[in-house]
Amino acid sequence: ILYPAGYDKTRQAKNREETVMIYLDHAATTAEAVALLREYDMFASGGRDYHFYITDASGDVRVVEYDCDDPARPLVDTPAAAATNFYALYPDRVKPNQRNGIYGHGRERYDTVLKILAQQKDVLSPLTVWDALRAVAQEPDSKDITSNTQWSICFHNSTLSADVALRRHWDNIFRFRLTENTATALS
Repeated sequence: ILYPAGYDKTRQAKNREETVMIYLDHAATTAEAVALLREYDMFASGGRDYHFYITDASGDVRVVEYDCDDPARPLVDTPAAAATNFYALYPDRVKPNQRNGIYGHGRERYDTVLKILAQQKDVLSPLTVWDALRAVAQEPDSKDITSNTQWSICFHNSTLSADVALRRHWDNIFRFRLTENTATALS
């Protein structure tokens, strides 16, 4: 278990899944989600850091993560159009197609997503999102547990629903409707 530096054992600690449930259950906006996350300590199993991509119906998008360069490991929220396997806080320290120490990897995939979004900026749609997700999906790599697209999600912020493809099964997409608490196979 990885605890942020200065972990306060008197505060309640949360894992990745509990963290997601906190902001899904109790936050209406990205700002509210960030404020809620600041109330908890986070731990990550396996020595990994997590990057939470949080968005709301207004289009406010932030990547929430613990600053790897600060010994106190404070929670930082960074506006970002996309997220891959590196710290959104430090895009200038991540070069494409290589490992970048504690800062992560995946800059080439991040740049691909931004390019697709820019090319289709006048007609952004779920199809644009799926084009981007397919373009950057990764097959499993036995030498790198972080290089494996486990799920891809297209969020519909105004309807509080999300379309999910698991393990690159693009023809088997499920829609989750948060307001109805339902899941439906779309294909």
